[in-house]
Amino acid sequence: MQKFKWARVFILCLSLVLIGCSSEQEKSQKQLDQQTLISEGKIVRLKQHIVAGHIANTHLLSQYAEIIRQDHPELGELSSALAQDAGPEGPIIRSLESRLGDAKSDINHVVTMGRDQVNKVYQELSAIEAAAQPDTYGMMLSDPINVLADMSQGKLARVAALSAEASARINDAEDFGPGSQLVGNPQYGSWQTNNSGNSFWHWYGQYAFFSSMLRGPIGYGNWGRNRDYSYYNDYGRSRYTSPSQRKNQQATERSTRQKFKNSGQRFSSPYANTKQTTSAVARKSSKFQSRPLARSSTAKSTASGTTSSYRNSSYQSSRSRFGGK
Repeated sequence: MQKFKWARVFILCLSLVLIGCSSEQEKSQKQLDQQTLISEGKIVRLKQHIVAGHIANTHLLSQYAEIIRQDHPELGELSSALAQDAGPEGPIIRSLESRLGDAKSDINHVVTMGRDQVNKVYQELSAIEAAAQPDTYGMMLSDPINVLADMSQGKLARVAALSAEASARINDAEDFGPGSQLVGNPQYGSWQTNNSGNSFWHWYGQYAFFSSMLRGPIGYGNWGRNRDYSYYNDYGRSRYTSPSQRKNQQATERSTRQKFKNSGQRFSSPYANTKQTTSAVARKSSKFQSRPLARSSTAKSTASGTTSSYRNSSYQSSRSRFGGK
């Protein structure tokens, strides 16, 4: 009789635990589904803003590209490739849509894996939402706009940035040549490691002509220590980098740091210090900090273990990243 009583108690406790787990999973599922709808809606509205002409830098990007095509026909294909993001189906938009699809597909899987994995997917969805803000997207376009300005040989002015000479001087940066603002941005290329263990920047096909315009191959070690300001590398990276792209960036940084250490040198992260630019950009832009996932729909805080920013997330989508090749 006593054994039967304890068996009933055990079954009751187990049932309560299972109910609690099920309730927590349902809660996480609901929160992730809600954030997915928010992020999805932001992308849709961003595309509408682009079509309606509400983002000034989309006009400027198109205009600069057209001027380069007219003045420098040999750069026509390259300038057209850079101008794609002036439209609603450009590479940046497609990348955001791809990331959203990956995160959305992983929701049913991660809700069974515990709070940490759920929070990482939520942070990715929050980063996508932030990237789809019209003002932020407009600032992201300042990099290709300024590349076109540099390609114009002084005819076109940079936007939301210091002049090339002033920026290099104030940031003690090396001039790698036209297009250097896009180095490190996974929309345009990736870091490739050779047989000697050194990493060099490799442009995707439609941007490959930059290789002939730069002052030779750009090595990660030299670039990391001497890079100049760019919106992506100094402000936009946390919003416009997928989890898999971030993982690749971290791997390149680790291997480079180890290589420097083996030769008795020190290597700091290329992103350790924010490069200086105009005060207006610095005031307007900020490092993105993703919102933590609340433990309930009414909760206003989470345990300290889940408050790390998305930039430190190790969440790896089960799908391959969107590539620009």
